[in-house]
Amino acid sequence: MTMNERTTGLDHIGLVVTNTEEALALWRDLLGFSVDHAEVVNGGTVRLTHLDLGSVHLQLVEPLIRPHPLHDWMDRHGAGLHHLCFAVPDVEVAWTGDGVGVPPAQPAPHQGTRGRRAVFLDPACTGGVQLELVGS
Repeated sequence: MTMNERTTGLDHIGLVVTNTEEALALWRDLLGFSVDHAEVVNGGTVRLTHLDLGSVHLQLVEPLIRPHPLHDWMDRHGAGLHHLCFAVPDVEVAWTGDGVGVPPAQPAPHQGTRGRRAVFLDPACTGGVQLELVGS
């Protein structure tokens, strides 16, 4: 099956930020998008803040510790667009089952927001675009 057949649509667009409050000054305060939810995940290492853009969320991703791979990312690319995330009914099936046509970039799914699990796909197979799958 193709990725289009496996996903239920775009879940969120991820922006990596150095400071969530500074990012909220733009996205929430200036542009007017409301915060849907925020939480700290992955053992207290990352803050995820979701803003409601209508049919999709904007996810602000702030690494909370050093060293962290997201700091390495920002050192190479700067803060800004980090990934596109597609919803799937079951991350395990999409990741290890028939897949979505692109291999995973990590050995196991990681913790996403609201108890969901997520996995990044290999950017070497996606033209360098970071793609994430999220689901149960």
